[in-house]
Amino acid sequence: MKKGKRRVRRLALYLHGIGIQPNAAGTQAQYNQLEKGQRKLARRTGRQLLIEFGSIAKAIVALTNHLVKETLTHNSRTVVPRNRSREEQFLHNLSRWPSFTPPCPSCRMRCGFPKRSWPTREWAEEVRERQHDRDTLRVFECPVQPGFWHLGHLHTHRTTAMRWRARFSGAVPPCR
Repeated sequence: MKKGKRRVRRLALYLHGIGIQPNAAGTQAQYNQLEKGQRKLARRTGRQLLIEFGSIAKAIVALTNHLVKETLTHNSRTVVPRNRSREEQFLHNLSRWPSFTPPCPSCRMRCGFPKRSWPTREWAEEVRERQHDRDTLRVFECPVQPGFWHLGHLHTHRTTAMRWRARFSGAVPPCR
């Protein structure tokens, strides 16, 4: 989808969010005609709808349904700031982990938070294969909890230096 089309859909969602039916031809003009406070409210509600429904298209379709419109207006919640600390983000992610993949009591990620543990090596390998950086990840057994497995990044600066030494040790003639 092109940038202009995404902007028009987003503005249409903003207008739908405050109860204005957008024109197909003049969505940008309609949005520009709003007062500053109305634009701010439209953006805020549009973004909340986007988060709630997951995509602009789903949110617009849901808003055209009158039952959903009434439900949203009656059950509207107060605006909560979306900026969370790293610890709050981790705790939110941790709450979504199933009980059979607990955080490790001693192994830590680079950021200092506990590593996730998998009960079998196969599960850990399966998760590693779905990661965007799977080439730099390895699966290893937890040294503290036998029978649990972790994912960890390879230390590229060390491995690169070791490869370089192995490749060029003795192969390069000394300088004269």
